[in-house]
Amino acid sequence: MKSFLSFFGLVTIMLLSACAETIDNDKLHVDVIGQNIEGFNVEKLPLPRSSAELRNATAQGLVKFTRNGNIVPALASRWIVTDDGLSYIFRLDKIWWKNGEAITADDVAASLRRNITNIGRSNFADEMESIQEIIARTGRIIEIRLSAPRPNLLELLAQPEMGLIHTGFGSGPMQAKKELEHMRMRHVTFEEDGKIATDDAWVVLNNMQAPLALARFIEGDTDLIIGGQFQDLPYVTASAIEENLLSFDPVPGLFGLLFVEDSDYLADEEVREALTMAVDRPRLLIDFRTEWREVLTLVPETLQNRAAVERPAWNSLRIDQRIDTARQIIARWKSENGDVRDLRISIPEGPGGDILFARLKSDMANIGISAVKVAINQDADLRLIDRVAELSSPLWYLSQLSCKKTIICDEEADEFVNSARININLTERSQLLAAAERRIQQKRNFIPIANPSSWTVARSGLLGFAPNPRGLHPLQYLGQGPI
Repeated sequence: MKSFLSFFGLVTIMLLSACAETIDNDKLHVDVIGQNIEGFNVEKLPLPRSSAELRNATAQGLVKFTRNGNIVPALASRWIVTDDGLSYIFRLDKIWWKNGEAITADDVAASLRRNITNIGRSNFADEMESIQEIIARTGRIIEIRLSAPRPNLLELLAQPEMGLIHTGFGSGPMQAKKELEHMRMRHVTFEEDGKIATDDAWVVLNNMQAPLALARFIEGDTDLIIGGQFQDLPYVTASAIEENLLSFDPVPGLFGLLFVEDSDYLADEEVREALTMAVDRPRLLIDFRTEWREVLTLVPETLQNRAAVERPAWNSLRIDQRIDTARQIIARWKSENGDVRDLRISIPEGPGGDILFARLKSDMANIGISAVKVAINQDADLRLIDRVAELSSPLWYLSQLSCKKTIICDEEADEFVNSARININLTERSQLLAAAERRIQQKRNFIPIANPSSWTVARSGLLGFAPNPRGLHPLQYLGQGPI
């Protein structure tokens, strides 16, 4: 809390002295918020946020995301999908690596295979298992063959982790040069013979913690802050930045508490449900300056390809009824087994984390449970999961709660998910995934709270920036008008 108050004082002084800045869209500074500040490394997977933004701009894949989160051609100028959904065929235009060497289909195929091999720790690694072969059919044609249809394959291929790197050089569209602790990036274009032409405009990318990024923004030293999460939102409030400069990405994903311990009273499914019912989501979320939406299901109900799955039975109860029911469950467990130990909740550091924990502590006290906050790297009973979904598919959500990744899980649900992955009938796949979601919901291994919070601060007049449902902000569009 001391750091928060100190920051508030610093910002007040800056607000009194700072003068209005005009933006130069040819010379832009971008600060990416990181909790643990590390150097840039676009080849180390999984990618930290700053490295993901860097790789996204300097090593594009066959397809890419636009500033609005849509999928468009990148290295591939066009593609077709076979009727059975088992083959994607991409055509490459004449393109070059950023050292001026021509890119061939063999290069692309080799780079894609290498990416898939290295991607094992990512949140979407399971979905890559359906890729059977990557074949260079001609010098300009790439074919990706699948073991089962993957309607979301293009989303996978547009991820920063799938950007192509060859002998240390990326595939553009930007080229980066390290300067001190930041990266200076420019657009690079090529003549017909591959001769390099560098754009005069540049984007400087920095990686830093939220208080410093916000102070730099107020001083006029940076034009865009991306990668903000809930734990740093109170810093934004303290900075008194104009409301029209703050925006929130409408990102889907998981934001809630994962059970990472199944001993004592937490082994009881009914007790885990009592803890889920105790969370007063509207009261918790109103403490933050965000358009956060309450979430009650594991997979978003608005997801297009999600079959109907009933909400938990307690959803029909008012919050006071939920608390009363949960209190009775805990009291009954205590009468039969004795007192319960403190509930250890792991939440990231930051003033937002303190606010969130204070609310959760109060909610748990309402049902007779004492909660304590522990650090991310300490033993815990519940651990906060704040994760943006890379794929708009139920498969992604159910994979995050599988027996591979959680201590409390349902093996039959995993079997349903695995069967869905290899099923070529899309209707049957949807039904299998719905059955898996029902079983995981009944297992009560995760307490959904809301969608993830992803905030940005952009200077007025900045071109090429837009909030989007991916939470990624392609740097190659910054400074440019509508495309």
